[in-house]
Amino acid sequence: MANRSIIFTVGVALILSSALALAFRPSFYPPYAEGRMYVDMAGGNYSHIYSYYGGRVLHPLTAGFLAHLFHRPVDAALFIKISAFSLIALFVLLAISYGLDYSYAGGLWLFILVTPTLVDSYRNYYWHDLFYAALCALFFLALRANPWLALPVMFLLYLTRESTVVLVAALVIIAVLRGQWRLCFAAAVVGVIAMRLDAALVARSLPNNEYVSMPLLDLLKVPYNFMHNICGVELWTNTIAATATPPIWTMPVPSWLHIGHIREVGYSGFFWESPARTLLMSLTAFGILPLAAIRSIYHNGRSLLRERLDIVTALVYGGLTFVLAPLVGTQPERYILYAWPVLWLFGVGALDDVFRNPRKRIEILALSLLVAWIPATIRLVTGPPVEGPESVSNVASWGLVVSLALAIFAYAGAWRIFESAPAVSPAGHSAAVSSSVP
Repeated sequence: MANRSIIFTVGVALILSSALALAFRPSFYPPYAEGRMYVDMAGGNYSHIYSYYGGRVLHPLTAGFLAHLFHRPVDAALFIKISAFSLIALFVLLAISYGLDYSYAGGLWLFILVTPTLVDSYRNYYWHDLFYAALCALFFLALRANPWLALPVMFLLYLTRESTVVLVAALVIIAVLRGQWRLCFAAAVVGVIAMRLDAALVARSLPNNEYVSMPLLDLLKVPYNFMHNICGVELWTNTIAATATPPIWTMPVPSWLHIGHIREVGYSGFFWESPARTLLMSLTAFGILPLAAIRSIYHNGRSLLRERLDIVTALVYGGLTFVLAPLVGTQPERYILYAWPVLWLFGVGALDDVFRNPRKRIEILALSLLVAWIPATIRLVTGPPVEGPESVSNVASWGLVVSLALAIFAYAGAWRIFESAPAVSPAGHSAAVSSSVP
């Protein structure tokens, strides 16, 4: 029965992902900004790679290897093929997990992945975000089967993006809390080795504009992006003058407070759209799954630590990345995809536990998809046409207000549906810590 349900869900995944790839087939466009760096890395040119990108080698190396293997240029067509394969691989890997957990109902839950969050990442094909998501799905499937199989995948994830340090930390902390000391030590060792290799690659790259270490730069990003994405206040420094909004006022930094090349700081104004877009992103990126996840956490509390290792790791890692999305950069709509484990693994499990009736499942799935597509529908219907890698959910100010109102209204309806449903333990994933797990 399990084999049949997996075959069924994989079949659904292949159909859904292929249809999504064809429906939103990206156009050819030259690489821009960060994308140019990855194209150069794929072609073996590391002469002008900034430290921001110097350690993110696996995705461009994969592109370069395929170009060499098939005797073709490193161009947009190659990156599109990798992006399409990553999209299909993500669906298929999650389909295997859903087939094991939910039997034939897993084919229904796969529809919840059909979101603009995936579409945007698929169309930004020079970047590694969707490639990372597919590799991350492989990590969680391996973690489910045997934690030791997941550790090499975690190493590869680190060579794709340095934010894998959050995954390493989550796995180490969970292993400590569950008393799985061998796993804790092994995960820490793999993480340290990956960090050292990443640091060596970054050290060979050009310094960033601020001329500070990457750990310090990542730390400085948090208050800057908190003010920008959460508070709507755009700050300014002389090191980002080429890309930031011109400042209203500036002031010199005292010599004893100089950090790298930062010599001036300033204020560019208040923009209400930034926190509004952050809120809209949080509400719609994964439909109503955040509500399902929060409800499950509220009702089950500490007992969640006894969940299967892959599920509790998805909860902790995905939850952290969901919170960090508006804090790590000026494009939170891009970084929110990294939070998918807490929604598409833990959150889907929470939905399946609550809604056992097939009709109720279809209703809640339809509502979730409706919420996820609110801003994209407004943009696609009212225009202008979406060009290049632009987000399909990028709405004008009036569309932003309308989208927020509709999303909040839909969440209120979803809340009523959840409140009328029984509060149950996450039986679909429950598996006490086994002595066979390291």
